[in-house]
Amino acid sequence: MTEMRMAELARRSGLTVPTIKYYLREGLLQPGRRTSVNQAAYDASHLERLRLIRALAKVAGLPLGKIREVVQAVSSESSMLDAMAVTQDALVGEVETDPADTAASKLLTQVIEARGWQCQPGSPAHAAAIRAVAELQAEELTMLTDRLDDYARTADDIGRIDVQAVGGAENLDTMIRGVVLGSILRRPLLDALVLLAQQHHARTLTDATAASEKTTAGLPTRCAC
Repeated sequence: MTEMRMAELARRSGLTVPTIKYYLREGLLQPGRRTSVNQAAYDASHLERLRLIRALAKVAGLPLGKIREVVQAVSSESSMLDAMAVTQDALVGEVETDPADTAASKLLTQVIEARGWQCQPGSPAHAAAIRAVAELQAEELTMLTDRLDDYARTADDIGRIDVQAVGGAENLDTMIRGVVLGSILRRPLLDALVLLAQQHHARTLTDATAASEKTTAGLPTRCAC
């Protein structure tokens, strides 16, 4: 990609010139190549960085401090794992844990070990999972907690698909942008697909039950005399 002026950078990134200048002042966007006293040229790396910042700010709704943490992780040439960890922590946010969630923590640990997952035990995502299991247990929804490994199996497939989808990105900015947008925009899609699947399986179960009852009703009554 050839170099571009600020106006073209704004047009291609979907951001206003004042917003881009603000990100420059805050150090979120690296300076362009100076061409004169008050002019600079920008390239593809600036466009990718702005697209990442836009995803963090507009889609994820993260505050400036959290955006800075993610951008710094990407700018410091961190590994994919480190940059993804920082991004996930920023997206999940702080999660309050309860000492009474011991049973939920134990159950989650059993499921994680059974799946062979290499996770970060102290991460916000781990804390959020414990809290979710604890809430299910508090409502005595054993029909769901008893199937936790089944849910984990499905989550494993989705997680693998997500990583494979962004793993081939040309650079870390693009990959992390894919993580952000994929995590947030995929969530309502996945929820909707689950609802559609529920409709299908509920109908299948209902049809099977009706067919069974019809078959039973057609059998001759055995004489008890």
